[in-house]
Formats: sequence, C-alpha cells, structure tokens
Amino acid sequence: MDIEKNQIDHIVSKLGEKIKFLRTEKSLSLKDLSQRSGISAAAIHKIEANGIIPTITTMMKIADSLGKNVSHFIEEDRKDKDVVFVPAKKREPILTFKKGLDLKGISAKQYGDFIMTAAYATVAVGATSGRSPMKHQGEELVYCLQGKIEFKIKDDTYVLSAGDSLNFRTHHDHKWKNIGNKEAKLIWVLAVPPT
Repeated sequence: MDIEKNQIDHIVSKLGEKIKFLRTEKSLSLKDLSQRSGISAAAIHKIEANGIIPTITTMMKIADSLGKNVSHFIEEDRKDKDVVFVPAKKREPILTFKKGLDLKGISAKQYGDFIMTAAYATVAVGATSGRSPMKHQGEELVYCLQGKIEFKIKDDTYVLSAGDSLNFRTHHDHKWKNIGNKEAKLIWVLAVPPT
C-alpha cells in the first residue's frame, strides 16, 4: 500500500508527542527512559521536541522501554480502538522476509493494543520457514483452507489439509513447509500476552 508523503510527514511529526505522553504517563524522567533504552537523554529530548527523526533501531529501543510495539507510534489515531472492521478489499500486507509467504492482515493488531494478530496467508509450493526452527513468545493457531502444509513442532510432525487446524505454544521449536502441489491458503493467528 502506498502512503502519501504528507501522511508520512504527519506520522513522523507525532512521534515525539507520543513518546513524551507515554513517558510522562509512566512517570519516567528523560534520565529514566535513557537508562532503560540505552538512548541518551539529550537524544530523547530532541526526538520529543521533533528536533531529530529517530532511526528504526532507536525507535525500537524506545518503544520496548515503554512497553509498546513500534506500530503504536506510527499508527493513525482511531476514534474507537475497541472495534475494528477490516473489509476484504482493504486487507493490508504484513511484512515478512520468508520467501514464498504472502500475508494480508485480517485483524486489528495494527490499530491498537490487541492481544491477537491474524493473517490470511498464501504459501507457495515448496516454501518453508527456513532451515533453522523458530521459537518466540505466544501461541499460534493455523487453520488450513486449501493445500497441504507440514509443521514440525519439537520432535513431532503434523500435516494440515483443508479443514485441519493446529494450535501450539510458540516457545517450542517449530518450522513449516508447503509439501503440497499447489498454493496453501491459511488463516494464521498469533496471540502474544501483554508484558
């Protein structure tokens, strides 16, 4: 999805304000946030005053120190973050570095502090999660709409065909592969409890 330049400028102009609001809401001084994030107090002050634009690495450190995802700082303000409707034609792409995996958002994760994030996933024939298994915090629920996809979790293997689902805790080693002869289509849900 293309974002207009004035929309980017608007989002960037709000970064400092959002950081300062959260910092003061949590009763943190510039020094406190500096110690938590590893970013100098002077740099944080300049970011809050819109004197400098933070790099993505800096933004990730600040966001983590404030208990938020970076998306919290770049999302547009919504009137009602408790209810979000996602029309089929307005599913936004979700960035992934896995070759052969296409994700379109069907959840409200990018709009607020929801526990779940979900995607409509299309997985190319032969596509995999990579050589090394993954593990991270949370739970995943995968529902197969079409095709055949294999999941390896710890030492067990599960093959999902249309109508099958798999729910697992993601702190276990896991990996996946499309072992079918056509694209696999899945509903993929990730739930990460708030920290």
